[in-house]
Amino acid sequence: MIDINNVKEKLFDWSGKAMSKGKTAKDYIQLKAEINTCENVINRSYATLGRKYYEMYANGGFNPEFEKQMKDIANAKKAAKELEEKLEDMKNVK
Repeated sequence: MIDINNVKEKLFDWSGKAMSKGKTAKDYIQLKAEINTCENVINRSYATLGRKYYEMYANGGFNPEFEKQMKDIANAKKAAKELEEKLEDMKNVK
């Protein structure tokens, strides 16, 4: 015979554990979101710092360790300018 009180007790115990796990999952997701926010702030700050460094030393005086990155940025800026000029030429053809 089924003991209804035993079933109720197990059901309440199970539902409490499920709610606890749900809260734990929610807390985990919230902490992951906060970590991602911190990482985004760090990455934006690194980008700002890198841009400022490039602007300060684009004409020389930069640390030789960054020579490749400085050249890459300069080349990409030049290529972007050339592409923008091509776009303007295409607009003016009409």
